[in-house]
Amino acid sequence: MGDINTIELLNGSLLTINKTDPDTAYNDLVDIFFKPYYIQTNDLGKTIHASIKEAERISSILNISKGESINQFLKTIQNRLPLDIAELKGDVDKIEILFENIDDLVQDISEQVKSGLSQEEIRLNISYLVENLNLFELSELLIHFARKIK
Repeated sequence: MGDINTIELLNGSLLTINKTDPDTAYNDLVDIFFKPYYIQTNDLGKTIHASIKEAERISSILNISKGESINQFLKTIQNRLPLDIAELKGDVDKIEILFENIDDLVQDISEQVKSGLSQEEIRLNISYLVENLNLFELSELLIHFARKIK
């Protein structure tokens, strides 16, 4: 019984979390929270924000960092994007746009880092590049750079 916990999500649904199979919890979070919440609000940013709060709650049960839990949740969304999430109506297309344009943003950031400018100028220029990104987009950008340094 210690390996399995159940939490009530913000929408009233129950999520079962098995510590030995956390991937199922993140997939279930998409099915019973992310998708219904998005359908209800038709607001992708709000949906991602609320879902990340739930992923943070999962982190305490799994005894992992909030960042790791959010990363796992975002990976689940990324893996399911071409499948069932893409079928949702509304502004989900913004996710597709990010995945198509992330290479351009990465290139712009890399050029700034290699530009020879001072640390302060580089930081300022990069902040201008990313200032309009939402939390999901920033997370995806961080994931991209983290994978490059493995």
